[in-house]
Amino acid sequence: MTQLSFFRLVLLSLLAVSSVQLTPLWAQQADKISVLLIDGQNNHNWKATTPLIQQVLEGCGRFDVDVATAPGPEESMDSFSPEFSKYDLIVSNYNGQLWSKSTQKAFEAFVAGGGGFVSVHAADNSFPKWEAYNRMIGLGGWGGRSEKDGPYVRWKEEQKRFTRDLSPGRGGTHGKRVPFLVIVRDSEHPITAGLPSTFMQAADELYGKLRGPAENMHVLATGFSAPATGGTGEHEPLLMTVQFGEGRVFHTTLGHDDNAMKGMAFQITLQRGAEWAAKGFVKQPAVSGTKLTSDVPAMRDPADVGPDEFTAIPDVTSKGWSTLFNGKDLSGWSQKNGTATYRIENGTIVGKTAQGSPNSFMCTTRDYGNFELTFEVNDDVGLNSGVQIRSLSKDDFNNGRVHGPQVEIESAPGESGYIYSEGTGRGWITKQQPVKDAYQNGEWNRFVVRANGDRIQTWVNGVAIADIVDTESSKKGFIGLQVHGIKRDAGPFEVRWRDIRVRELK
Repeated sequence: MTQLSFFRLVLLSLLAVSSVQLTPLWAQQADKISVLLIDGQNNHNWKATTPLIQQVLEGCGRFDVDVATAPGPEESMDSFSPEFSKYDLIVSNYNGQLWSKSTQKAFEAFVAGGGGFVSVHAADNSFPKWEAYNRMIGLGGWGGRSEKDGPYVRWKEEQKRFTRDLSPGRGGTHGKRVPFLVIVRDSEHPITAGLPSTFMQAADELYGKLRGPAENMHVLATGFSAPATGGTGEHEPLLMTVQFGEGRVFHTTLGHDDNAMKGMAFQITLQRGAEWAAKGFVKQPAVSGTKLTSDVPAMRDPADVGPDEFTAIPDVTSKGWSTLFNGKDLSGWSQKNGTATYRIENGTIVGKTAQGSPNSFMCTTRDYGNFELTFEVNDDVGLNSGVQIRSLSKDDFNNGRVHGPQVEIESAPGESGYIYSEGTGRGWITKQQPVKDAYQNGEWNRFVVRANGDRIQTWVNGVAIADIVDTESSKKGFIGLQVHGIKRDAGPFEVRWRDIRVRELK
């Protein structure tokens, strides 16, 4: 074998390996995030809450947690020197004496160098004189904080924006412990993108009048501090992110005691915020409004926290699936919009573009609500296509134009598997699109879709692609096979579907 042939063989081998390394969700989650949870001093009952934080994090299957307990208030802090660098993420349930200078510097270096940090509830009361720590948490309370430490940051409903108030006043207050509504102010951030727009937290302290540098800080959610319960009358920050050097910080003011930590609002936002702080993304599943409710607080014992029951990809080889396409004709289907053609060839539905035609759709004649869907598709390179789910066509909406969620089909690198709102003007429903190469050009590709309530999940060739909460789209409608419109001087292109099956969910 010549040297050139040898290198060609090596290159082909590498390409072959790379073409099959499409990691399914369970394998993506096998690499757990290492966490150091710090406690030992706190004006709150840390001995009760630390085990609950550990249960919440470890229960979802994404984290391994060690606990570092600092010396007590009457003891020297010189011996407290955790090896921060051994971990992906530091979580603080600590509010007490200042750490030693060397430990402070080590912690600053860890976060600034790219480590993740999560501040839980009273951890933002800590260290009022430690400048770097206050920059990490963005806002803090008590400990003598005042206007000298930075502004109040509040959401002003009448202005639809956050304001910074430098007027004199103390830093830190709260009213009575009552349930309250968490209002998401940024629904596109990875932490909150998979959550309902509002949801209730269990009875908790709603911190108000927090002050701090508020540098590189982004508020994700607020709560209204009601005057009737001793609050400020302001929409106060509840969930925040801060960039500190190369590190990411998630700051939650939720979680006063064991009852507050039984609130699923605390649990789910802690899990998602912790993953983002450690990794910069969130692979955890979206959470629907039927689970994280807006009328009463959803509650769960932290000991019962476990991986989401709908995390796993549906088993397309199991029982209960019904065939939507008989392989012989288009019985049970009808065409809507456009002039693209659809024919049956060798047990497949073949859609062919028509020059100058708008988008065309071959649609099921019955509607589906909650379901799992699977199909195989082979799309010509250069043709954008998709499969509509829960879609509608009404005479009083754009003359019957098909509209609703579409599972994108597109050559790699591209957006295959992500969800687009066809015909509504909303654009992409999935704002985060990290995976671009799950689709295999020129091959048959297996798509799997689950639509359950307002949650939609997709997989392409076993790779988890989308997991979103979509509250705006219809919860019932037809399934449609799209042939995208093309320019007059392009094409023709074809897209082929086979093995189209559905399994309805209760």
